[in-house]
Amino acid sequence: MMRGEGALGRVQIQIGTYDDIETAFEETSIILALKKFVERRVSALPIVDTEGRLVDIYAKFDVINLAAEKTYNNLDVTLKKANEHRNEWFEGVQKCKLDETLQTVMDRIVRAEVTSFRNQKKNMPASCL
Repeated sequence: MMRGEGALGRVQIQIGTYDDIETAFEETSIILALKKFVERRVSALPIVDTEGRLVDIYAKFDVINLAAEKTYNNLDVTLKKANEHRNEWFEGVQKCKLDETLQTVMDRIVRAEVTSFRNQKKNMPASCL
């Protein structure tokens, strides 16, 4: 964890991973995503477009959902197609802004069961918890 002076005179605490974040594309297969979960020991994969911008996320919880719905017959299905099976409770990718307090962000994490954040300026993953 690093500390430094940030925007609005607030102390910045850089929690999470900022480099070498494992990502996937919408065209990535479920089986390849499972391999990335195991090899990289991560619980979620930010799904990015060809320019590296965050478009969605695929998490281990999504795999559990496939099993619960018994829709795991074809693990060659793309992550885009797999994410179409999400329940209606899924609120999409959550965002945090540089000017938000840690309390605001932590409240959002608890409320939405968030596992990662994106960089608001660059529209790409900034930290995965």
